[in-house]
Amino acid sequence: MYQDIHYQQEDGIAVITINRPKVLNAIRRQTYYDIIDALHKSNADDAVNVIVMTGAEGRFSAGNDLSDLLPGADLEALNQCVIDIFDALAGLDKPLILAQEGVAIGIACNMLLHADIAYAGNSIRYSLPFAKIGVTSEGACSVLLSEAIGPKHANELLYTGRFFTAAEAEKWGLINTAVEDGKALETAMNTARELVKNSQGSIRAIKKLAKAEGHHERVNRAVKAELALFTDLLNTPETQARITHVLKGGK
Repeated sequence: MYQDIHYQQEDGIAVITINRPKVLNAIRRQTYYDIIDALHKSNADDAVNVIVMTGAEGRFSAGNDLSDLLPGADLEALNQCVIDIFDALAGLDKPLILAQEGVAIGIACNMLLHADIAYAGNSIRYSLPFAKIGVTSEGACSVLLSEAIGPKHANELLYTGRFFTAAEAEKWGLINTAVEDGKALETAMNTARELVKNSQGSIRAIKKLAKAEGHHERVNRAVKAELALFTDLLNTPETQARITHVLKGGK
């Protein structure tokens, strides 16, 4: 059914695994389509109580496939994918647990802001490299990150695009726990099994109450505002040169 993900549902837990290991599970348009469909499917399935998302072969995701940002690519379709995935994430009624290993870059890092619980391997490398390639943040990161970790930390990460560690992510509350490498999914599944034992009506009510009024709409507005500036910047010669440089192996 899916090209770029594996989907498994058993004992009340749906597991979505990004499955493009040859390119570090980079997210192309088809990957977006698959994840979006799986999120909606999980949220609507009465047999699913908890959603776990991870990446194949010890990598979560290297973020957007940059080849989708080159001239001639269907940017309108890609922008709609970004709108739709964060709309799906913001609209989840059920708990989302992330299990991250290896790398989580760009949009893959931003997913932390939309997860209920998250675990990561100790040696994971996180990055929000938007300024390095000449675009804006995405996924409502422009408003949610500073609220999550404070504006000074958020500005440093977004302005520099530097890599940061699981220990830093744990300190800032972006993840629950940094675990032994290779144990993130096991830890996430153990937590998911504990959640399945509890009252699902209670968990969903707690999740609903925790969200500020209008949260879903606020996320959608932020995502669309980001994409407008993202598109303007993407069309500049400087940004195209930066993307081409990265695709050729530059840093």
